[in-house]
Amino acid sequence: MSSVFISGSIAIKRIPSCVESSLIKIIQQNIRVLVGDADGMDSLIQRFCKKNNYQNVTVYSIYSPARYNAAGYDDKLIQVDPEIKREREKQRAKDAAMTKDSDYNLIVWDGKSKGSYYNILRALKLNKKMKVYLHQEDRFLTPGELTTSEIEYIYRKSNGYEAKEVVEYLREKGIEYFDNTRAFNKHLLDKGVINRTNGIYEPSEKYDHLIQTEKYNGKVKGIKFTLEFLDWIEESLKEKNVPINEDLF
Repeated sequence: MSSVFISGSIAIKRIPSCVESSLIKIIQQNIRVLVGDADGMDSLIQRFCKKNNYQNVTVYSIYSPARYNAAGYDDKLIQVDPEIKREREKQRAKDAAMTKDSDYNLIVWDGKSKGSYYNILRALKLNKKMKVYLHQEDRFLTPGELTTSEIEYIYRKSNGYEAKEVVEYLREKGIEYFDNTRAFNKHLLDKGVINRTNGIYEPSEKYDHLIQTEKYNGKVKGIKFTLEFLDWIEESLKEKNVPINEDLF
C-alpha cells in the first residue's frame, strides 16, 4: 500500500485550497497518510481526514499516547535515542522515521520553518517523490525547483545566516580571514557595518539592507546576515587581497 508523509510549518493556520485538492486525491486513491501529532499542520491534516471520514491514517509520535489523535487513528510510537535531550531533535527523529516509511512526501512550507526545511532535504536525499507548497507564494514548487540548492536559497532568504555560518561559508570559499565569530564581529564593528548597544548588535543605517534584525516582543535581540551580505563580504575581502586557500579548489 502506498503511503504519503504530510507535514508543514506550525505557523500555518489553515490548509491552502490547492493543498486540500491534493488531499482529496490522496483520499480518493486510498493512500495511507502518515502524520505527526503536533499543533499546526499536523492537527489540520488530522481534522481534514476526520471531516472526510478517512481512516487510512497513522499518527506518529515520540509519546504514548500521542499528543493529538483526532479520530482514534492507528498510531506508531517512535523510540528516540535517550542521548537526545532537546525536544526539537527528538521530533526530528520522528520526522525521519516518517520520511523513511513513506513513498511520497507532501510538505506545506512557509519558507522559514527549519523542521519543514529538514523534511524537504531528507526527502531529496532519499529520492522520495515530493510536492512542496510554498505558502508565501501560494503555489507548489516546480519539479525543477526541488533541488538542494534552491531549497537552501529559499530557506536562507527567509532566515539569513548567523555569524558562525558566515565564517563557515567564507572558509568553504577558501577565504580564511576570520579565526572565529569574535574576529568577524570586530571586523564589522571596525568598518561601521554594525553597531553594538548594551551588548546587542544592530546594523548601521548604511548597511541595514544587508542585515536582518531579529526581534522578540518588539525588542532587538540580534542580527542575521542576508544572501546579499554574503556576496558583499566575499567581494570586499577579495578586494582587500585576502589570501585564498587554493587547496580547496
